[in-house]
Amino acid sequence: MSFVAEPLLTQLTPLIYKSSVGLVFTGLLGALMWPFRKARSEWTALKDSVAATREELVQQRENHLTHIEMYGKQQTELLTKACEALDGVRLDLKEQTGYLRASITPVRRTLRKK
Repeated sequence: MSFVAEPLLTQLTPLIYKSSVGLVFTGLLGALMWPFRKARSEWTALKDSVAATREELVQQRENHLTHIEMYGKQQTELLTKACEALDGVRLDLKEQTGYLRASITPVRRTLRKK
């Protein structure tokens, strides 16, 4: 039995060495590539979050523009009416201030000489 197993063992020995060296190199290569894979996955996650944020901002801008378009004309009309009303108040206040200034006599102050 030893006679039959010995030639088989000598034939398998180079195959075992080659496979073990291949496994070691595969393990080393995997260990060296791990940081790059991790960085790539983080980069992909960052790009996805930026894209999601951009989509949300575009949606908010579209909603805001739609809102302005819907209520813009109405708000412009209301602001025009408010400005017209306030313009009349401003003129009335100017006239009232003029009357009050006319009725007040200025107080004279004498300067002391030192």
